[in-house]
Amino acid sequence: MATRSGSAKKRSTTRRKPVKKAAPKRRATARRRPAKRATSKSAPRKSTPRKAAKRRAAKRPRRPARFAPAFARQKSGASAKELLVFELERARVTVGAAIQGMAPARAERPIAPGKWSPREIVLHLIARDQVRIDEFDAVLAGRPASWMHLATSEYAAVNEAHLAPLRALSWDAAQRLLQTTRERLLAAIAAAPAEPAARWTDAHPFGAMLRRLPEHDRHHAEQIRTARIRS
Repeated sequence: MATRSGSAKKRSTTRRKPVKKAAPKRRATARRRPAKRATSKSAPRKSTPRKAAKRRAAKRPRRPARFAPAFARQKSGASAKELLVFELERARVTVGAAIQGMAPARAERPIAPGKWSPREIVLHLIARDQVRIDEFDAVLAGRPASWMHLATSEYAAVNEAHLAPLRALSWDAAQRLLQTTRERLLAAIAAAPAEPAARWTDAHPFGAMLRRLPEHDRHHAEQIRTARIRS
């Protein structure tokens, strides 16, 4: 009996070590790589006739744009007399723009050393219109203007003789007289007969006398405009 109890005692005092449960194995999941996009080459685009024409046009050198001559519509169908009147009015507008807003003190300043002042230039333009009014009927009849055959060296003395009676005019008075004198000249031209048309060309003394005025106006207007920019 003692033997049984001893062995039983031995069994009861001997503790069994707890068995550790193995952790469940995780399945290795392979990372999926992103699927590659199909790199199939697209078929070449078909060229339409319109696209082909655009490509050909792009390769051609561009031509400069063509513009109609100035006032082409106004001049279309106009007579030689009407064209002259149009140019006289247009040129005098250029003069008006050149002197617009000019103060009297600035009008007295020469445009360059040894040159006229803007006021003297305006007086010169008045004198040239006035001379044409004075000789209008004679030149219309075919006689050359008194200054047409002068030498270049003689023009200075003639211009000064015509300018002398006007020198006392103020700047405001000179501008007013510039306007009224051109109006008188245009009125005389309007009353002159349009025929024969050859009378209004450079071949006739009358046409030659008048057709120089527009360029003369523009020349002096440009002088004044340039002097104003520099000052």
